Amino acid sequence: MQSKETIGILGCGWLGYDLALKLKEQNYQVRGTSRNSEKLQNLQENEIKAFEIDITENKIYGDLQGFLEHLDALVIDIPPGLRKNPESDFAYRIRMLMRFVQVYEIPHVIFISSTSVFEDRKDIPEYVENSLPNAISNNGKKIIAAEEGIRKMAQKSTIIRPCGLIGEDRHPIKMLAGKSGIKNPDAPVNLVTRDHVNSLITKVITGEIDAPVIHGISEPHEIRKVYYQKAAEEFGLKIPVFEKEGNNLGKKIISMISIS
Repeated sequence: MQSKETIGILGCGWLGYDLALKLKEQNYQVRGTSRNSEKLQNLQENEIKAFEIDITENKIYGDLQGFLEHLDALVIDIPPGLRKNPESDFAYRIRMLMRFVQVYEIPHVIFISSTSVFEDRKDIPEYVENSLPNAISNNGKKIIAAEEGIRKMAQKSTIIRPCGLIGEDRHPIKMLAGKSGIKNPDAPVNLVTRDHVNSLITKVITGEIDAPVIHGISEPHEIRKVYYQKAAEEFGLKIPVFEKEGNNLGKKIISMISIS
C-alpha cells in the first residue's frame, strides 16, 4: 500500500505517543520526538522515526532539520512547563520553533493547547470555539500568547484545546480519592478521552474536520461532587469529600464541532 503524508509529532508523551501509533497503523509516515530515551526506543521499535529534540529558553537542541524537513503536517504537543517554572516564556519558545517551521515551509501546524485560556468564574460561563480567550492567570496568558504566535506564523493552523485528559489508567479521581475539603463541588467537570482527542487530530489531518479552533470535550458536564463520587466507586477508591458551602468557580467547555 502506498504510504500517505509524512506527519511530525513534536512531543510523544501520553497523548502524542498514542497518536503516533494510530497514524502509523493508518499507513502514514510518522516522525516523533521525545526527551526520554525509553520512549525514543519505543518509537523506533514501532517503525516511527525518532528524534531527541529539546526546546529550551534560548536554543533548540537536536536534529530539528531532519525532523521538520518535508513534513506535510506538524502536531505540536509539548507541555508549557509552567508549573515547574512559572517564569518560562512558553510563547517565545513556540515562536522560536515556528521560525524553523516557516523555513521548511510546513503547510499545516496543529497545536495542542489548553482550555486554561478561559477563566473560571462564579457564573460558570460557557465557552465555545469562537469565544475570545480571557484568562487572567499567568499560565493562561502565556498559552494565549503561544496560540497567537502559531496563528500568525503558520501557513495554516489548527488550535485544539482538550479538556482534562482521561483514559486507561489516567483519571483525576486518583488524585482526589480520600481527600476532604475539595473546592467547587457544584462546578461542572470538563473532561475528554485520549481516544477522542486523537480522533479529532486524525480528522484534521485527513481534512474531514477543517476549523481554526476545536474544543476537545467528550464527557457529560456533571457537577464535580457527583461525578467524582461515582468515579471513586467505579475505581474502588475512597470517596472524596467536597466542601458543603462556599463559592463555586468553574466554566463549561462546549464544542460546536461534531466528530461523527
